[in-house]
Amino acid sequence: MDKVRLALIGCGGMGTRHLHGLKQLLGSPFDQIELAAVCDINADNAEMAAAEAEKLLGVRPQAFTDMEQMARQVPGIEAVDVVTDPSVHHRVVCQALDLGLHVLVEKPLAITVRACQQILDAAERNGRIVSVAENFRRDPSARIVRHLLDSGAIGTPYMGLYHSLGAGNAIFITPWRHRRELGGFILDMAVHFTHMIRYQLGDFSEVYADARMVEQERQKSPSMSMDYDFYKKRLAAMPESVPAEAEDMTQAMFKMESGATLNWIVGIGGHGSTHRELILGDKGSIEGFGVRGGNVVLKRHGEEDLNQQQILASAESEGLELDPLTRHLFPSGVSAGDELVDVKLIAYELHELAEALRGEREVEVDGTCGLKDVAALYSVFESWRAGRPVKLSEVETRHVYAYQQQIDDALGVA
Repeated sequence: MDKVRLALIGCGGMGTRHLHGLKQLLGSPFDQIELAAVCDINADNAEMAAAEAEKLLGVRPQAFTDMEQMARQVPGIEAVDVVTDPSVHHRVVCQALDLGLHVLVEKPLAITVRACQQILDAAERNGRIVSVAENFRRDPSARIVRHLLDSGAIGTPYMGLYHSLGAGNAIFITPWRHRRELGGFILDMAVHFTHMIRYQLGDFSEVYADARMVEQERQKSPSMSMDYDFYKKRLAAMPESVPAEAEDMTQAMFKMESGATLNWIVGIGGHGSTHRELILGDKGSIEGFGVRGGNVVLKRHGEEDLNQQQILASAESEGLELDPLTRHLFPSGVSAGDELVDVKLIAYELHELAEALRGEREVEVDGTCGLKDVAALYSVFESWRAGRPVKLSEVETRHVYAYQQQIDDALGVA
């Protein structure tokens, strides 16, 4: 079967990571994608990505600064992998869909619920697939948690805890993550968390929340953990400090449609840090929702705690089967400690899109799911802005929308 001809749209740091994801598939039984082109409004970024692709994949794709021109000049492109800043996802994805292309788009699906809906409408009118690159759920730890819940290992879940606090005032990767209208840290990172909570515990029903900005100014870090040329280039050009404009600390109490509740504390700033994930059931508990590089623990009264490898051995005897690509990427069934876990999960997302285009499966995280993840995250800010509990249905339908309306107005989303 012919490979899917794909173009990369957005050639920054995350785009580079997606190229490394393709590298993980190269020469394997799952090698079903041909990178035909790269595109970025910055010509230098596009050329840098083309050179990186040649180094990783052995073939240099054509480089463009205009997607429509790319679609005209490069024959046979079926899909694009959109890895731009979230503030332009809706414009880039809708343009691709209107050009007749299928789309894999980095999370979040779009900058606001209204922008998400524009993508859903464009996908429907063009009859094209939209898949959201939400990589946490593809991790083996997430599959194991899902199996434990489905098999009743902890009985009926009644409460969850999701705490993720990072301390300090450093710029988080790039300055735009501290600007509200460009996405902000909470949207960029915590949309992972709302997705994973929905994946494991079902949809949210209601939330009462608070948000605030602790760090008024962000400082340049002396180094960056991601060892890619683009990130090094960006760090060198980064100002020594930037004013912060986006809230960096949130607290919330969620009610789930199942009747369970969830306590949420997520932020990056101030003093003190912690990370704790817990699902409580009437017969036991699970430490961890399953995240990128995660490792979960099962606890039941009167029994020894089970770590992920022990859980996996037991679950496999009960019929759990990790899919062939997961086993290829993570032979032990555990991703914790794997330095390449990020790009391996990106490889999974890319391969899933190729399978979907060949009619072999449906995408796991479609546009509707992506909209719900974004709405769940923004429900925190909408509740804070409204000063009252809000229902998720109010946020999804934009009946409670004051916080996002300011973002839409700033970006011209109508």
